[in-house]
Amino acid sequence: MKLSFRYLLLIAMSLVSLIPICILALWSSHNALDNEYRTVHDKHLLLAKNLSQALDRYSVDALSIFTHATDSVVQQDISPHLVSLLQDIDVESIGEYDAQGQLVNVLFGPESLQPVSLTKGVNVFDLAQRSQATFTDVQNLGGETPTLYMVRKDQQQRVWLAVMNPEFIDLLQSAVKFGKEGHAAIVDRKGNVLAHPNKQWQADSKNLAKVNIVQQMMAGNTGVMEFYSPAVQQDMIAAYTVVPTTGWGVMIPQPLVELYVRAESQINTILWIAVWSFVACLLLSWWMTGLITRPIAALTTQVCDLAEQQTQLSPLPKQRIETNEFVTLFDSFHQMSLQVINSQKDLAKRVKDKTADLAKAQAAALHLANHDQVTGLANRMSIRHTIKQLINAKKPFSLLFIDLDGFKKINDTYGHGVGDSLLTSIGQQVTVYLERDDILARYGGDEFVLVLQNDKQCDKVNQKANRVLEAIKQPYDIGSHQLQVSACIGVVQYDGTDTDIDSLIHRADVAMYQAKNAGKDQVMHAS
Repeated sequence: MKLSFRYLLLIAMSLVSLIPICILALWSSHNALDNEYRTVHDKHLLLAKNLSQALDRYSVDALSIFTHATDSVVQQDISPHLVSLLQDIDVESIGEYDAQGQLVNVLFGPESLQPVSLTKGVNVFDLAQRSQATFTDVQNLGGETPTLYMVRKDQQQRVWLAVMNPEFIDLLQSAVKFGKEGHAAIVDRKGNVLAHPNKQWQADSKNLAKVNIVQQMMAGNTGVMEFYSPAVQQDMIAAYTVVPTTGWGVMIPQPLVELYVRAESQINTILWIAVWSFVACLLLSWWMTGLITRPIAALTTQVCDLAEQQTQLSPLPKQRIETNEFVTLFDSFHQMSLQVINSQKDLAKRVKDKTADLAKAQAAALHLANHDQVTGLANRMSIRHTIKQLINAKKPFSLLFIDLDGFKKINDTYGHGVGDSLLTSIGQQVTVYLERDDILARYGGDEFVLVLQNDKQCDKVNQKANRVLEAIKQPYDIGSHQLQVSACIGVVQYDGTDTDIDSLIHRADVAMYQAKNAGKDQVMHAS
């Protein structure tokens, strides 16, 4: 059986293209569901951890603000800027209770939100271990709906209770939506719902402790598992983790059926791609075989014609033909290589330029993250990180907590623009008197924190603190106004006894308020 060279070449090329297409299609179809599972594992677990980190940052800030606000209560009142901070972290009301848990006073917010007693009723608090501010589990202390609280007991045995409106928690949960029914859910340490797509469950703080994935979160575990969801009444796959500060559980579930649907869709797509790829390869093979065999056919025809004429065949100009083809190919390849080299150089230049721009953007972002936008000094987060490093290294240092006297009056009289300029001028003035390793930061409002890493002797610290007071009292020309303020400084020296940042800053803050009560414009050491 004789076959045309073109058909033989077409069959060979078709088989060569068909075999890998079929193998790739079968392998891709087989791994489609596995890929979906791996995608869920990586994406959902990353999303759960990111959500957990956001909640952890929120809870740390909320507890810190709550502690600072209750420590700053003067004559049964909280300063307006602290009230604003509390409202920013979704605190609706703060109540003061005696050591027996009986309501003494409501500092702000509706009194109806505060329970009359923390130790009587069905859901009560254990006040024995409340020296540190903590979030409670969802409680119902006589209110209409279960509520989340923050509670602490100070050194005067006063109990402070903050009633929370978990709007931020609900906002984080509702922001996570994917697929048709993929969502996020957040529960407290006992499995009570804090945020959930089922708003009735959220309003009732429904307890999900019997669901096995919730039990895993209550045990403090992190991972991915399948479970049956009573909310949507179907099997789910979910990543889950725990918020370190509060012990809340965060899970990102998605119905398993959505994975199967996506995998089936991928398999169908793969099969269609395989079919059309084979058709395309078949057409391309037909064209290529024609491209290859056409010159041979033309040469065969010419040879046959010459044979029929019975004349002497002249030598075929092989060299000319071959040279022409190879020269053209070489020239084309040479031109292509020149283009590739030029393209690579251009790409390298653009990558270098983009890398430099990215480095500048990263440096600017890092500066914004660690510096106060008004004064240009280190900000609260940056100085707390520095103090934490010093404490972890057990390195002795001194901390000055500085609070300006009468700054609010300047803001009220001349406006916040003048106030911001004054804060900037004060920061510049104080910086002149600092040594190389001293760090001045704006802690918030009109409060500054100065860390002296090289000054450990009390006399030298006092001397520098008094220089700072004198520097602050210098008159400042702000626009057309000449302004003058004083300050109070609370000093605490770290000798390795304090174990955390908040207790150290709290001691300095207390010493600063003692200086204010002693007549202002003073330096006071923490006891």
